[in-house]
Amino acid sequence: MKILLAEGFQRDLAGLPVEERRRVLEVMLLIPVAFRDPARHSGMSLRKLHPSGIWEVRVGLGLRILLTLEPDRARMIRVTDHDGVRAYLRGV
Repeated sequence: MKILLAEGFQRDLAGLPVEERRRVLEVMLLIPVAFRDPARHSGMSLRKLHPSGIWEVRVGLGLRILLTLEPDRARMIRVTDHDGVRAYLRGV
């Protein structure tokens, strides 16, 4: 599975402190494995948020990655907090 980074995700990532950025990248690399074996990665809280195909994965207590799935690809859309997730979903 390829991992694609949307412009909004790249902007969000660049605005994070170095330690949070590192955690986001670590979790992002585990996403393909989590889809293959969800039980092993239940701590990531990978779940579908919207019928349009938007998924969420937990990075930490307050940080989430929003993504979509395409055949053999995971597109990272945003990395944000709970309020940012709600705001993004209101616009979908």
